Amino acid sequence: MFPTTHSTWLVTRIEDDFPAARAHILERYFEPLCAYVRSSQLRAFGEPADLVNDFLTHRVTDPAYLARWGSSGLPLRRWLANGLLMHTRNAALAARRRRELFANGGASQSERPTGKSAPRSVDPAELTAADLAASASNAQSLHETDALLALERAWAIRTVTEAHERIRTELQAEGRAAWWELFRLHTIHGMSYAQASPIVGIAPTSASSVHRQVVDRLRAALHDIIARDGIGPDDVDRELALMQDLLG
Repeated sequence: MFPTTHSTWLVTRIEDDFPAARAHILERYFEPLCAYVRSSQLRAFGEPADLVNDFLTHRVTDPAYLARWGSSGLPLRRWLANGLLMHTRNAALAARRRRELFANGGASQSERPTGKSAPRSVDPAELTAADLAASASNAQSLHETDALLALERAWAIRTVTEAHERIRTELQAEGRAAWWELFRLHTIHGMSYAQASPIVGIAPTSASSVHRQVVDRLRAALHDIIARDGIGPDDVDRELALMQDLLG
């Protein structure tokens, strides 16, 4: 089903260690999904963090929901964006139907909502099959371009940050903190090797080789990280190019 080790890793965690899989997803995808809401019409339904929390609480606690991602063929971020869109629209539809029912006097006193809180999210079982089919079939086409770009950019930032932190920590543990500093000064701050080498204590003749090794390790880390998002090996280079375009 998945040709990469890390995609298999997440699928295996969903099956054998669901709390670990859920924690991984909550950590990596909360902010990208909030960015998606902030840039979409979904923001009219509530605060981004509240909507995302509601979706994650109702769906990512369900192993069957995440297991279905395994056979979807979608990157996990797109699967979750589809789910967030459907969940929020379905919750709003169910809330509207309840309001119509109450307005028509069809609900008992015990069923009437109290207070001024937003309507609770509801399970899709409360909706008709036709409603759900329409939402599912239209989810992809209903995504707004700006929202998808916001999702992709937030995911790219999160991914690059994780890769940088991984390699920085590894180099420090190996006693090669100077390698990371050379990379940082040259790549991020734009210093030449001649300027950066004396600062970090690396011979100018070795600077290019050291920098290339750090870049190679970062690229390998990015390969590993994005593979967990359901990206097959044939699409990794495309994803890396997309990330470069998004982050400039």
